[in-house]
Amino acid sequence: MTTEDVQAQIAQLQQQQALFTQIVCAQLEGKWQGADSAEALVYALNPNLTGTLTLDVPVTESEAESLKKE
Repeated sequence: MTTEDVQAQIAQLQQQQALFTQIVCAQLEGKWQGADSAEALVYALNPNLTGTLTLDVPVTESEAESLKKE
């Protein structure tokens, strides 16, 4: 492996790590679907997954309580 190959691999790993970090941040911010969401970032990480995810978006306690009343 040449130095250039190693540098290219390191750059790719850094980009992937950045996307993983953005995915976690989007989840913590509650951005599950839509632009700049966890879903969109996962698709950016692996375009082959596009359209294959079915997200089970979490609900807050207050949302869960209102769902129980219905």
